[in-house]
Amino acid sequence: MTARGNVLHDWHAEVLVIRAFNRFVLEECRQLALGGPDATSPFLRRRTAEDISRCCGGSSGGGSGSGSYNDSWHAQPFAWREDVALHMYCSEAPCGDASMELTMAAQADASPWDVPAPPTPLPLPLPPPSSSSPLPGRAFFSLLGAVRRKPARGDAPPTLSKSCSDKLALRQCTSLLAATTALLVSPGGAYLRTMVLPTSQFSAAGCRRAFSGGGAEGEEEEGEEDSRDRERGREAGEGRGGRMRPLTNRRWAGGYAFRPFEVRTTDLEFAFSRREVARRAAAATSTTTENKNDTKKGRTAASNLAVAWTAAPTPIRPPTHPPIFAVLSPRGGGREEATLGGTLQGHRRRLSDAGDDARGASFTSRRQLWGLAAEVAAAVAAVTSITTTTIEIQHALAGGFSGADANADADTSVSGVEREGRTYGEVKGCGLLTPRRRVKEEVWAAALKGWARNEGDDGFSL
Repeated sequence: MTARGNVLHDWHAEVLVIRAFNRFVLEECRQLALGGPDATSPFLRRRTAEDISRCCGGSSGGGSGSGSYNDSWHAQPFAWREDVALHMYCSEAPCGDASMELTMAAQADASPWDVPAPPTPLPLPLPPPSSSSPLPGRAFFSLLGAVRRKPARGDAPPTLSKSCSDKLALRQCTSLLAATTALLVSPGGAYLRTMVLPTSQFSAAGCRRAFSGGGAEGEEEEGEEDSRDRERGREAGEGRGGRMRPLTNRRWAGGYAFRPFEVRTTDLEFAFSRREVARRAAAATSTTTENKNDTKKGRTAASNLAVAWTAAPTPIRPPTHPPIFAVLSPRGGGREEATLGGTLQGHRRRLSDAGDDARGASFTSRRQLWGLAAEVAAAVAAVTSITTTTIEIQHALAGGFSGADANADADTSVSGVEREGRTYGEVKGCGLLTPRRRVKEEVWAAALKGWARNEGDDGFSL
């Protein structure tokens, strides 16, 4: 069975909230486009021609065939407002390198776990984890600063999905924007400012090693235990800084830069955190009649559901000009959903050859985000004068989306023939995203060494 962009492959909270953020950003873009030139948003702003020209080195066009133009393309129509900062709260330390000290401390024996060999050959081109594997899970505690995989359980089959620590470290360079969102919104302001962790879930050495560049940003006061952890981490090569140190002060074309977030702590606990639920369960158990046959008394287990919520997009007044075609009418209200196994709760995935059933797709799935981005591109072209940039963005996001036909009369180069067969992989590989790809390649080579690309399930179309 193929997922075809309908299934979430990673629904850890840190990853899911970034995907939900991209959905919210695209909803805001659509509201601005539908509202006409007078519409405003407290989160996004329209970029002026002068702003785009300045960022592109004085050129606002050049065609997708120009290599030098694509190398520095930075002509997105929207930008995140400079006076709005982005913060993330995590009730648990991100899995992977930032939580290795916490994982070690939680074990009765901190020795590396024995990893059993898989009973049958796996289709992935990845051997069972070993001390030399580029993608260990939670095993091999002595290997600090490494890119790690998820799921991290020792009995889980190996995958190429990277840990939340690794994905967040990369986001310090590529911004929080997904590839499709980055075609519409400038990445410059969409970087995480701070990550807030409960005090019990914070390891100064782990966070410094996983996320820090020069060692100055995000440092809390270091205790004796943190000092010992830091000494262990020197073998990973981070010294007083972290594994991102080779990228300190690095800036790239396209509005990208290494912008490390600050890690802060709080003594406040999330009401439904693992510790709070365990505390309430223990309290409830102590006040009830004891059942000597109850072997699970006071125990808690993580839910297998993933829940996502977004705020409602900014309301808009009907635009005065020009009229918007009906297919792009605004949708009110926020979004809330629960997913199980990567699809909507209650939706049964059917084993079919096509795998095209999108009814169970999360609103944060790749297919849904791509489709919404294509709608926004068409709406932008409908309310603005046709330029090389608007045509290029439509071409880059084209995937058979019928709404793009609204401008077919304005420019015949936007043709259904060219859009037919466009796949998600081709969208991510388009020329306008060249700066973003180059950022990722340098980060993998200089800081997140051993990153194995997770290719596959990108051959679907809208």
